Amino acid sequence: MVRRFDPRPLPAEVLDRILHSATRAPSAGFSQGLDLLVLEGPEAVSRFWRATADPRFDKPYSTAEPPAIVLVLSDRQAYLDRYAAPDKAGLGMDTEEGWPVPYWDMDAAMAVMLMLLTAVDEGVGAWWFGVFHGAEALLRDLGVPEGRRLVGAVALGWPAADDRPGGSARTRPRRPVDEVVHRGRWGH
Repeated sequence: MVRRFDPRPLPAEVLDRILHSATRAPSAGFSQGLDLLVLEGPEAVSRFWRATADPRFDKPYSTAEPPAIVLVLSDRQAYLDRYAAPDKAGLGMDTEEGWPVPYWDMDAAMAVMLMLLTAVDEGVGAWWFGVFHGAEALLRDLGVPEGRRLVGAVALGWPAADDRPGGSARTRPRRPVDEVVHRGRWGH
């Protein structure tokens, strides 16, 4: 994850390829309950950071100045409507309680992964992060329809020359594969 960006804007065709990749993500029942709201340029990015700053802290969550931040939004109702359609009716998934896992958020996360992978392929730096303060007001100010949920955001831009891994990635080791992967049953 890149947290320091060069201020140069991304070429439109590069950003478009990254955004397009998200539309290729899996979608339960082809519900397609994903929306991406792109904030481009220093003014839009600064407004985003001001809107999402937590007043309990002296410094902002981030001083990153990426050329673009993509707000990733899921639409639960698109899934409920899709599973109320005649070809899906009767599965009990036309209500939120019928879903053991909220696929509207899962599918949005898969779209994010595709954007991150495409960014790497394009030589672009990316950072996936959560928005923990000010999301409702931000979405309202940006004209996002009711019912959309901000799953998180992706900052995109050229990595700054002095960008280095930081935070938890420096202080916590990655779990070894043999601790993560269980074959046939749990345990060794």
